[in-house]
Amino acid sequence: MAGKYQVTPVGEFEYPHILVADTMHKAEGLYHVKLILKDKEAEDFQKMVDDAHNSWKEKCLSENPKGKWTEWLPYKSKQDEDGMDVGTMFHFKLKASGVNGKTGETFTQKPVVVGPNKAPIPNNIKISNGSTGKVAYEVAPYLHGQSLGLQLRLRMVQVLNLIEYIPNDGASDVFGVEEGYDAISEVDTTFVDEGDAFESSEGKSGDF
Repeated sequence: MAGKYQVTPVGEFEYPHILVADTMHKAEGLYHVKLILKDKEAEDFQKMVDDAHNSWKEKCLSENPKGKWTEWLPYKSKQDEDGMDVGTMFHFKLKASGVNGKTGETFTQKPVVVGPNKAPIPNNIKISNGSTGKVAYEVAPYLHGQSLGLQLRLRMVQVLNLIEYIPNDGASDVFGVEEGYDAISEVDTTFVDEGDAFESSEGKSGDF
């Protein structure tokens, strides 16, 4: 536990939509990322999720002993190209906008995304698969109709090793790499303290 949120171990990101909301399947937008953990870290995190899920199910059964629901868990096995298990993939989500069910008021929200020194990562950076980092989250149990489950609510992300996604626009097939020139970068390195959910990793290797 760190600050008001729980924080995962360092893992590998898959399909990270953490700077700009994904609107492909939901018009209201959804921030989400899948975090791949391995070995004991994966086992321990899965046990935490399972224990929280079972506690929630017991509570629901105490209120409705005859209740029967389809159960949903926010993880699944990650496999390589040969079908071998290589870890466990945990899914973190956060609605970008919506309507508060209690107040009826509309809302917008987004996760805080920072780098190793806790400085914000600019929104124009596209984070690719294979990047690594940690996720600050909340455990959010739910019961909607016949669906009972647990959501890992995405709140903050610390990117430790950033691999930037660059779409192939054909330039890579036209131009060669020219030596002797400086790379062009527009990354904002201004430090802004985003709170204590993450300890500063300044000075450490980006892929520790």
